[in-house]
Amino acid sequence: MASAAARGQVRIVTAGDGHAIGLHRLVTEALANEERSWSGKPPFHPDEEVSVEEVQALIAAPRSRLLAALDDGVIVGCVLVTRNAGGRSTLGLLGVDPVCRRRGLGAELIAAAETVALETFGSDQIELCVLDGRVRLMAYYEKRGFRRTGERRVVRRRPQAAMEFAVMGKMLEAA
Repeated sequence: MASAAARGQVRIVTAGDGHAIGLHRLVTEALANEERSWSGKPPFHPDEEVSVEEVQALIAAPRSRLLAALDDGVIVGCVLVTRNAGGRSTLGLLGVDPVCRRRGLGAELIAAAETVALETFGSDQIELCVLDGRVRLMAYYEKRGFRRTGERRVVRRRPQAAMEFAVMGKMLEAA
């Protein structure tokens, strides 16, 4: 992936079909640059975590918006917003090119996701799940107004692999 070491003006757009391969590359390379995958287990191969077809399905899904952060046409970040029942939306698949981290792009993507949840989906709340034990990540989201709900969710990706997540939520208000 081309890096954006000298980051210019980043635009956040709703992803289209033409972004699928770049988004897949961003997600798999971000995972490859972590000591462990998001599941907490070393990946057998990064493509096993999220496939190009899964990215394409997320782009096409009517109840979600996959946002891409573009720096001079290069995808350097993404976030997924999904509309749920009961006036809630879910934030997921937040990823930033490792070269662009610690520059505020994650916060920009979260703010864009909140805007989509509020203005596009009419949600009054947004939630996200954080892998249990990721204390620093929970603190990052708390600085952005999310609070731990006390709810926990277990997800099974493979027969022997279960992950436990803590749910965090935030109320949304029109500006």
